[in-house]
Formats: sequence, C-alpha cells, structure tokens
Amino acid sequence: MTNHRSKPPADSTGKEIPGSSFDRPGLIIPWKDLPWWAVIILIVGVYIGYIMLTNVKYIEALTFVLDLPWHKETLQVDDISENGDWLLTSKTSLGPGKYTLYVEYLDENDNVVGQSEKFNIQITSDAIDYALEPLTIPSEEYITLDSTRPTISGSSPEGERAILYDDFSRKPRLILLNIWRSDGLFLTLRVTMISFSSALILGLLFGLMRVADRSPDLRKNIFIRLLIGLVMIILAGIFTSLPEDIWKIALFVISVEGLMVLFPAIPYTLSTLYVEVMRGLPMLVIILYMGFAITPALRNASGGWITGEIDLRGMPSAIIGLSIGYGAYLTEVFRGGIESIPKGQMEAARSLGMSYFQAMGYVILPQAIRVILPPLGNDFIAMLKDSSLISVIALPEMLQRGRLWISRTFRAFEGYNSVAILYLLMTLGLSLLVRFIERRTSID
Repeated sequence: MTNHRSKPPADSTGKEIPGSSFDRPGLIIPWKDLPWWAVIILIVGVYIGYIMLTNVKYIEALTFVLDLPWHKETLQVDDISENGDWLLTSKTSLGPGKYTLYVEYLDENDNVVGQSEKFNIQITSDAIDYALEPLTIPSEEYITLDSTRPTISGSSPEGERAILYDDFSRKPRLILLNIWRSDGLFLTLRVTMISFSSALILGLLFGLMRVADRSPDLRKNIFIRLLIGLVMIILAGIFTSLPEDIWKIALFVISVEGLMVLFPAIPYTLSTLYVEVMRGLPMLVIILYMGFAITPALRNASGGWITGEIDLRGMPSAIIGLSIGYGAYLTEVFRGGIESIPKGQMEAARSLGMSYFQAMGYVILPQAIRVILPPLGNDFIAMLKDSSLISVIALPEMLQRGRLWISRTFRAFEGYNSVAILYLLMTLGLSLLVRFIERRTSID
C-alpha cells in the first residue's frame, strides 16, 4: 500500500533542505508527548495563578485555611478606646526567653491600618504570673521582666481594634514548630500521618492473623493450654474477688478453659470479624461513633480510676477512628501481599531451621512489602481525602477552616474552591510519588 504522506523538501541530490518547516521545532507545546499528570498540573497551575492574581478573596481564603501567618502568634485582641488609647496584656503565660512584641491596628473591616514599634523583652527564669506595669516606650534593647504576662499600652491615631503579636520571624525553629502545630492544612497532615502509621500496625497484625490456619488442630498442645488457663483462674482468684455463687464461678472456669481450648482458632476468626465489620461500615459512621459514643462512655467509665479520667475528645478520637477504619483495608492489603509469595519460600525457610515467625520476618514480609507499596500509597491518598470527615467532630482541619471562613464572609465559591485546590495539589503530588515508587520497586 502506497504511503501518501508528504515528504520534507529535498535538493537534487536527495538531501533535505535545512531550515525547512519540517525540521523547525517552533513554539508549539508537544501535548502528545506530555504525560497526563503533567497536563493536569499545568492546567491547575495556570488556574490557581489566575485566580490568585485576579481575586483577593481567594488569597484571604487560602490564608485562613492555611492558618497563616506562621511567623507570629496572637497574644491578645482588644478594642481601641475613643481617644485612641489601648492596653493589651498577654492572654497566655510566656516562658523564659527573649520576645519581640508589636501591635497592629485594624479598622472596622479587619484591614490593617497601622502598626506600633517593636518592644523587645526578656522574661527571666524565675518570672511569675502577676500584673505588671504596662510598657509604653518601645526599645531596641531587651527589657528584663519578672512577669510571664507582659502588658503593653499606647495610642493609635486610627483603627478600631488592636492585636498584640509575638514576632519570631528570625527564629526558624519556632516557625517550624508553629507550622506543625497550626490548624487547617497541617492539622490534616498530622492526623493523616499519625492515623496511617497506626493503621499500618493494625493492618500488619491482623494481616498476619488472617493468613493463620483457619481450621487448626485443637488437640495439639491442649494440655498446656488448659494448664495456662488454670493458672489464670488461680491468679484471678488471688488478686480479684470471685463471685460467691457456685454457678457463676463454674461459668467463669468453663469460659476461661473453653477460650484456651479454642485459642489456636481465635486469630483467624477475630481478624476476619474485624475486617468484615469495619469494611462494612462507612468511615463517617466510625468517626461519629468514636467521637460521640465511645469517647463520652470511656470518659464517664474512667472517672473513678486511679489513673484518672481518660479523655479522648478531639484529635485522639479522630485518629483512633481513622486508624481502626483503615486498618481493616490495610489488613487485606497485607494479606494479599503475603499470599502472593509462593508457598515454597516458607517451606524452604522452615527447612533451614527457621521458626514460623523468623521465616515470616526474614523471608516472606520483605518480599511482600515490595509488592504492597503501591497499594499502601493509594490508601494513604484515600485517607488524606477522608480526613475531611473529621470536620463533623469540630476539628479545625482544612474543610472546617474553609467552612468557618465561608460563615464569616458568605463567599462559598471562593472558600470551597480554595479547599478543593489544596486537596488536589496534595493528591497529585502524592500520586506522582506513588508512581515513582511503583517504578522503582517493580519486578521484571
């Protein structure tokens, strides 16, 4: 079949004419050579740049969602009197060290209209919490104070409110610490990383239990297990008060010994029950149940304990909920990775004299980890997105911060767009990382 595609211009000898339109690269972007993720990032980057340069509301929304600024901390907010005077005392106790304080003046629209000069102070190690005479004159030299709550006063020619700030822009360690403790974006990252680490541990433990023998021989070592159960009953009778009724004691003994008889079959049964129940519940239900059912019940039950009341409200309950929910999914990931390794690997390791746990730790798991790394990365991205569900228990993560900004400004379009853009940027970056890890760990 004849190819009718036009050929590049050539001279009488058959050589291509240099400089022709066929060998000029031009300025056209080679879209067909770009991967899909590069096109998406380019489009998103252009869109973000356009909206940030043309709409100041997006900048305000992103600033609020990111909990900016990170280089200073608000110590007090108060109204400016009619004659322009203001008096601000730090609402938090400051530890020993050097501080740079200044005051910003805001108008009725919360726009900055002025700023005071900086007050450099140094709080001694033996400072106490008491009222101090206000500082009125700014100083470049550090003024030593023996109070943990400094007071500053002055006057402003304009403004409705005054905000006292602690400026640590020249202290990188404090800036990084403030970034890590901030709400919004970094609260989302903190919850995701801690929850995923906990879910990995749960997934590994229950994954190992899922690959256990589902129908073991209960007769093996039964007398040793019954003896252990008897020792447990005796210890319970020594250190606790057993019920007085004979039938209750007999029921307790039968329960303990029956549990020891069935002990070899418990790992698979328990792990299967955990996986089926947790995977059958929506993540939102798990978080709500943990935040408003388990947490109050545990707090009320532990009120009279010697160790004190156990309070898991807020971030701990969110972490526990996400960890338990995603632990079930990671359990199946670990189970699939372990079962993908040929059984001959385990048989070869056992033939060399290794125990079951040694063979699993030194032979099976190192190979399984390489297989399950991409699925683990995908689950991490899914958990990052599902972390927005913790807003239902009033944690100030990204979505909750965006909703707070919308409730103040009634600009839903800019608020939700800002939250969506931040999630999209994080998930795209993590997707690239997962693809890179998948290429590096792929097996020919």
